Amino acid sequence: HQIPFHPGSIINYNEGLTENKQLLKDVLVHKDRPDGIVATVSKMTTEFYLACMELRLRIPEDIKIICFSNDSTAAILNPSLTTITHPAFEMGKQAATILFNALKRKTSISGEESMMIPSQLFIRNSTGA
Repeated sequence: HQIPFHPGSIINYNEGLTENKQLLKDVLVHKDRPDGIVATVSKMTTEFYLACMELRLRIPEDIKIICFSNDSTAAILNPSLTTITHPAFEMGKQAATILFNALKRKTSISGEESMMIPSQLFIRNSTGA
């Protein structure tokens, strides 16, 4: 959608709850804060919700959130969390099939092979649904 990339838009998650929450708060206090966050690690959503509560930001009115992974807690968060689920088992199965076929043929994997394994979107309230 022709949205320019800004390296400062990426928050590197680590294992420290306090550090992660502070990184998020640093981004969220700016006047030009993002209108949404895509969390690639489901554990990061806890820090995001806490940072928003402390800053009195309303999800999804002030900022929206979507996360990869459909943890069992996603539906019970307030507001419930919109998630994208990758079919990890199917992805692993297809990758193993490609690898085993290459080993049988005693050839290298060319990188030209591709396949589409659809993800599933669970639209919930954190994105204003």
